[in-house]
Amino acid sequence: MNVDYDIHGVLGLRLIDPTPSLARLVARQLDPWRPSPLASEPDVSISRLRTVSSRGNRYRLGDAGDSQECEFSDSEFILRKGAMSLSLPFSSVGEGCVIGWSGGSGMRRLLIDYVRPALQISLLPKGSLALHSAAVAYEGKGILLAGWAESGKTEAMLGFLQAGAAFVSDKWTIVDGDGSSIRHFPTPITVRNWMIGLIPGLRERLKGTELLRARAAGLVTSVLQAEALSRAPLTTGVKSLAELAGRVSVTPSQLLGKDGDGGSQWRSSSSAPLESLFLLVTCGEDRIAVREADIDEISSRLADCAAYERRAFFGLYQRFKYAFPGRPNRLIEEAREAESRTLAKALASKRVFVVEAPFPFDPAALYRAIQPFC
Repeated sequence: MNVDYDIHGVLGLRLIDPTPSLARLVARQLDPWRPSPLASEPDVSISRLRTVSSRGNRYRLGDAGDSQECEFSDSEFILRKGAMSLSLPFSSVGEGCVIGWSGGSGMRRLLIDYVRPALQISLLPKGSLALHSAAVAYEGKGILLAGWAESGKTEAMLGFLQAGAAFVSDKWTIVDGDGSSIRHFPTPITVRNWMIGLIPGLRERLKGTELLRARAAGLVTSVLQAEALSRAPLTTGVKSLAELAGRVSVTPSQLLGKDGDGGSQWRSSSSAPLESLFLLVTCGEDRIAVREADIDEISSRLADCAAYERRAFFGLYQRFKYAFPGRPNRLIEEAREAESRTLAKALASKRVFVVEAPFPFDPAALYRAIQPFC
């Protein structure tokens, strides 16, 4: 039995006769989306990898220092990594590719490293892109909070939610190329343990192993609330405490709560009209500064950021090109430039800023610094 997911009527994912464990994992990764029929063929499908045929010549690409090996023939290209095997037909990405897998481990990395990028790149022919950004709807306006990993996108988003904004997305956001709107792209949210106590009802919504991980947050949270959140930004000394506390992965449903659970105080919106973008840049000084930025420069930097986030996908594509030099995928080849152009077009009539801030920082302080520019 197949399981389909329709994301905004823009992206389609199909699980072909999935195992229960894969179905559960995908359900968590795509929360709050639920299975629903597709109006057209899926952009990406996931199926169990069939037994590799032994007929014909087979070739091998050895470990290049990444603990990965590949096998290929005239018709197959297989990644071997530990107990996991993966078949990714790069030549059909953007045209409805079927990703095959086998092995009882590594499914989460399969989704993050290969399925997610394949879905995101499939947005480009449809005139949209996936931006490495959190997003909120503030006073009816869509605000993108973009930046490199560990720049504080999630923290900035939480600061806006505390001020009454609605959650749109975290980590990745779909941006329409005409600049009309931003949309939720499904992915779990990584919350640093020291922030759990600041999110209404989240501690009660965590369970099982999540609670075990969250318990380490208690002492550090109390220290931060008493000594750090009364001033902004946070200091280097407090940063080391926050790092010790670690982090926990939560779904949007866990973050926001469900109706009737007694802890739901924050709103969500699956989309919002695009108004502005703030690029978070980590600095070494205890200050938060906001300045206007050049759209073309910001678009280029964020295209580079997205490409780096997809490095596992692009790295495997390089192996594929070595194996099949006559089968390049133009969409993948031009993805970085296409995303830069599409984002620049989307932002052409919008306000774009750079925000310099240390990391970590008080989410409320960052909100106060950004709010006058919204």
